[in-house]
Amino acid sequence: MSFEFDPFDPQYWDNPYPWYTEMRHNHPIYRHKTEKARVWPHYWMISRAKDVNDALFDWKSFSSASGTLIDTDASLLPETIFHMDPPRHDQLRSVLARVLTPSRVANLEPIIRQQAQDLVDAFKARGSADVATEFARSIPTMTMTRLMNLPWGEHEKFLKWNLATLGGADFTSEASLQAWGEMDAYWKQLVVDRRKEQTDDLVSMILHAQVEGEHLTDSEISGFCGLLHDASQNTTINMICNAIISLGRFPDQRRKLQENPEMWPSALEELLRYESPVQGLAREAMCDVTLSDVTIPKGDQVLLLYGSANHDETVYDKPDVLDLDRTIKTHWTFGHGIHYCLGNAVARLETRVSIQVLLENLGDWEVVEDGIVRGQLVPTRGVNAAPITFEPVMA
Repeated sequence: MSFEFDPFDPQYWDNPYPWYTEMRHNHPIYRHKTEKARVWPHYWMISRAKDVNDALFDWKSFSSASGTLIDTDASLLPETIFHMDPPRHDQLRSVLARVLTPSRVANLEPIIRQQAQDLVDAFKARGSADVATEFARSIPTMTMTRLMNLPWGEHEKFLKWNLATLGGADFTSEASLQAWGEMDAYWKQLVVDRRKEQTDDLVSMILHAQVEGEHLTDSEISGFCGLLHDASQNTTINMICNAIISLGRFPDQRRKLQENPEMWPSALEELLRYESPVQGLAREAMCDVTLSDVTIPKGDQVLLLYGSANHDETVYDKPDVLDLDRTIKTHWTFGHGIHYCLGNAVARLETRVSIQVLLENLGDWEVVEDGIVRGQLVPTRGVNAAPITFEPVMA
């Protein structure tokens, strides 16, 4: 019987893990033909943890320069370090690493906690909520506006742009390109405005940073703005949603976490492993690469399946079970290598605090399974709707 798996086909979105398992065991280097291809007529999927890890560290063989989204012309998108290789990637990455300091991240915690509490207060007496639209979407957007010193009154526009550009199957559709263009114009004007008056936000810090004695160009700064806007919202929205769903499906684990808050450091890593918010990102093969007796030709696109690597039986015992007692030595939720997610500390903080506030206020909750609506599988494990029910909590 022939094997078929298409990460863009909704039939696989609810539970892709049995197909990941089949790929790891029998089709570790899997070629998929792209219907209505725009750039690449086919792409390869790499599913085993070791192969994914090796590819992430070998940027000379697996390049990001042609983009990290499947069958997408990266030249149509704003330039960011996502689509760069060294040396310029490393130079620009160092700028963000210098300004996104641990103290800046830590100072966000009370702000995130208050935002999460305000959101829960709005629905806790009702006994039900859609935690995707009423909870998870607001927290990363609020955090992004704080980091970049953007007006909260425009938060709906920022969220709309994010969902339009990264929340669907076609990242260069007419609607997506319009959103990319509007954002690009917004960031370029923001750079002009910040040059007139420096504050202590990330944008101003990047604007006045130097690389080898030279300031960044306006285009590079606006690219950073786009990166901060896009990456800080979409993945964390889904990270929070998927963690809530997972804890709803494993009530014993949720209660254990509620009763033993000292478990949070390891429990958070297990939540991130179990439902990785980024299930896969693309690379381009820069030379012929042979893995598991299969040769990926130079110039072909490759999808590195982080979600499959995070469920690899050679790394984790019973990987399809959420076990908050599990000791996690590594996972691929934030990638690895030169493109390891710089915003991981912010995302971890937002997820932990959000779930803590839910546990403190609601205690138990149940997932309304037939109400869950998945938006995509790659690059992010998208959640468009995630209804839960719980005992109403009176003010």
